[in-house]
Amino acid sequence: MKIDVEKSLLWTSVAAFGLFAIGAVLTTIVPPLVSPLMYKTDHDVHEYTEQEKRGIAIYKAEGCVYCHTQQVRNLASDRRRYGWRLVQAPSSESWEYVNDKEHFLGTKRTGPDLARVGGKYSSEWHWAHFKDPRNMGEKFPDRKGIYEKVSIMPKFDYLSDEEIKDLTAYIQTLGRNKNWRVDKDGNELNDYEK
Repeated sequence: MKIDVEKSLLWTSVAAFGLFAIGAVLTTIVPPLVSPLMYKTDHDVHEYTEQEKRGIAIYKAEGCVYCHTQQVRNLASDRRRYGWRLVQAPSSESWEYVNDKEHFLGTKRTGPDLARVGGKYSSEWHWAHFKDPRNMGEKFPDRKGIYEKVSIMPKFDYLSDEEIKDLTAYIQTLGRNKNWRVDKDGNELNDYEK
């Protein structure tokens, strides 16, 4: 029995594409048709302003998602690391992303996760960080005015002041759908951007 390799490769390719197409349809098109509630929530979810939408576009254009994730995994180490003032960050939940047209969940954490960064630092801090992130560390005690290089993030000093304001406005929204910054007694901790 002689096997025609070219026909075999053709049919294998067609079958593989068919299986991929079936999987794509079943995971992206069918679910909202079956249950529209999958894309709705009863939670109060932030609606993006025009400035924040411009910030999203800058975040995307600058490729921030290649180094930063926007999801706190359900791991004790993640919750501790991305928490604030000894308060552990809650794990990310699907309803928090309902209003996101583009998702920046990411997979690589070269830089810190940004899922809960909104309000952790002031807008002025973010401004300085975008202009020169490597000079955000502690000063060396034996060298005048020289900072410890604490970040490998590149400078974004080529962005206009307006673009940095837009990007900062977006960054300040991250993680704000949940009121999680409270102490043991339920008192709200200081938040830089109310």
